[in-house]
Parts: sequence; C-alpha cells; structure tokens
Amino acid sequence: MPAPVAVLGASGRTGRRICAALSGRSAIRAVQHHHDADHHDADHPEADHPEATEVTSADLNEPATLRRALAGAAAVYVITPAFHPHEDILIANAITAAAQTGVERIVLHSVLHPHTPSMPHHLRKEAGERALRECQVPWTVLQPAMYAQTVSAALAGNATEGAVPVPWNLEMPFTPVHLGDVAEAAARVLTEPGHAYATYELAGPQVLSTRDMIADLAHATGRQLHPRQARVTDFSLPGPGATEGFAAMCAEYDTHGLVGNANVLRWLLEREPLSFAAACAADLNERGDRHPSASAT
Repeated sequence: MPAPVAVLGASGRTGRRICAALSGRSAIRAVQHHHDADHHDADHPEADHPEATEVTSADLNEPATLRRALAGAAAVYVITPAFHPHEDILIANAITAAAQTGVERIVLHSVLHPHTPSMPHHLRKEAGERALRECQVPWTVLQPAMYAQTVSAALAGNATEGAVPVPWNLEMPFTPVHLGDVAEAAARVLTEPGHAYATYELAGPQVLSTRDMIADLAHATGRQLHPRQARVTDFSLPGPGATEGFAAMCAEYDTHGLVGNANVLRWLLEREPLSFAAACAADLNERGDRHPSASAT
C-alpha cells in the first residue's frame, strides 16, 4: 500500500473537505486533534472519515503523539485550531514532528495576509509559516481568504426575524472563497509535483461587501434578510482566546475588510472558482435547504 497523506486536524470542516478531495488521489490518514477524538465514538472513528484509509489522533501539545500519528506518511497537511492563543507553538510542534518522521512534504493551512499586525491570530500563522520555512522538508503554504461557508453560516445562523447582525462596516470589501475549491487546491498540492517552496493565496473571484453577500444569501435561501449593525460583544465564541481574537479581527474588517486575488486559485483549479452565490447554493443543495425558486450564477 502506498504511503498515505496525513491530514492533521481531520475532524474540522476544513479537514473533512480535504479528506474528501483526496479520495481517489491518495491513501488518507485522518489525524484528529486529541480533543476532537475525545468527543467521537472511539469504537467507530472511521464513521466520521469514510474516505480515510486510517484514522488516528494526536495531541498538538505532545510531540510524541504527533510523531506516532505521522510516522510513515508521505505528506502532511497541518491544520491547527483557529484563534488558539498558542497556535504558533502548535504549528511548530506539528512541523517538527513531521520532519522527524521523514515525511517528504509539509503543507500548512495558513490564512490570507498573515502579516497583518492588528490581528494576533494572523501573526501566529505568520510565525508558523516561518517555522515551516526553517524546516528541512519541502513545504508549501496555502493562504485562504474568508470561507464563503463561514460567511453564509454566520449570516444565516445569527439572523433573527430576517435581521443579520454584522459587527463591522457593511461596505468593506471581501473575497470569499468556497471551501470546496480550497480543498481541491490542497489535494493537488499534496499529491502533485511542482509545488515545493510555494506560497499560494487562495481567494474567491469576486470583491463583495457584506451587504452584497447578505443579498446573495437571501436570494439563495429565498429568505427576507437585511443587515443589522451589531457590536462585537453581541457574539460569544468558545475556546481560549477566541473572543479577543474575534474582536481584533472585527476591528480590522471594520477598517479594511480582507481582500485577495483569485488568479492563483484559477491556475490550481484549471477553472473559475465558485462565486459566493454559487458557493451558497452548492452548500444549501448539499443540506437540502435551498429554496426551490432560488438560482445562482
């Protein structure tokens, strides 16, 4: 059996989509973060990862568990918990363990514009990128923009009587990217030659304001939705450091938004990335929630 690609952080929404995108391209080792594994059925972990050849877990704070989980893998995709106050250390732990096990390729799931000084969680990704560049293993960095799924879930999930709370300037620009497109690009980078020592910005094809996205989501769902300016304190987030990180992110978005360029993603996909409206429609179709009269372009 060929050596598998290990997806570290396989239980999250990004990890799950990458495992699905790898199906048919490679053997897959789904590596759950240890705290995620604790909340799954230990007797049937493969039920959460039907595409995986193997399913295991590792503690990002325990290098020995990481080495055991990554041993024998051909490549490793590193995903760490968003907004974690020590994410830079967790990334470095994963990179060091992967290098020690002799993998041939490490791909880091970073973030668009990691060098933004006003967002500490972006700077922790930047520190992780630096650790990756300093390792002795061929590496690739992927820098995705805000997921279309993040936007649509947040907007729809927090809407009350059609009012969507938004804790930043409604007119600031974003380039939301479909998670499925990110996963497809990641699968290619993990399994095809020619991507060593590259840093790829993965942004969606449109520059949209939050007001635009709410209008697209309303059309896709058939719901009457309208924006409501909200405060950061109206939102509560789980996990250590999440609230502070979210507040800093909202402050940056309020002033500048978050925009990137879709050309690299077009090249990797060999097609046009999905628009925000199409991403919303695709996800709603998967869940069976799409309004029957809605259409996407």
